[in-house]
Amino acid sequence: MADLNKKAKHPASHPRKMPGLLVVLSAPSGGGKTTICRRLLRKDPDYAYSVSLTTREPRRGEKDGKHYKFVTRRQMQQMIKSDRLAEYATVHGEMYGTPKKNIREAARRKQVLLFDLDVVGGLALKRQYPDAVLIFLVPPSWEVLKARLAGRKSDPPGEMRRRLIRARREIPYWRSYDYTVTNDRLVDSVADCQAIIRAERLRSIRSSRSRRQKALPIAQLEV
Repeated sequence: MADLNKKAKHPASHPRKMPGLLVVLSAPSGGGKTTICRRLLRKDPDYAYSVSLTTREPRRGEKDGKHYKFVTRRQMQQMIKSDRLAEYATVHGEMYGTPKKNIREAARRKQVLLFDLDVVGGLALKRQYPDAVLIFLVPPSWEVLKARLAGRKSDPPGEMRRRLIRARREIPYWRSYDYTVTNDRLVDSVADCQAIIRAERLRSIRSSRSRRQKALPIAQLEV
């Protein structure tokens, strides 16, 4: 009979650290994805944030390199041409994209890389990296979403109506995501996302196979 008190040798093939993971948080405008991303980043030093590129102008309070990396349309097109983007999309006439170097660096460090993306960007990333985990945040009700948008008080006239119209188009995409979290109480939503991330990192299949997968062709999407 095996001596249970004897310390077992650590199998060479067993990972000593949980593997890295790509995690996309998507939600309609006002759905709380940015807030939840920030809370998650405070919870674990293994979490990192993927700063997206965009051709739009900075909004009040946004800092270049922290919230977005602001680039020209010509710079974005050059990055697409040289295959340096993991995904890219055009939303309301402006271009957004994720540099591949963000993903390479997170994989090297075995980090959880968080993406704050709309459904266009989220689904494009999933096509490119099938192992990415997509979490869709839904509001507890339409009335709550409207109240959250109204509470911003920083959007120009007509912007709230445009955001609500877009939200009606985006919400049905929860069916295309791996997980759905109802963002009612922030503390519960953050805990739910943490539980999803931990469970995905503990999946044996992620530990036993290479995380380098052949990328699928990427198609530019527009909304």
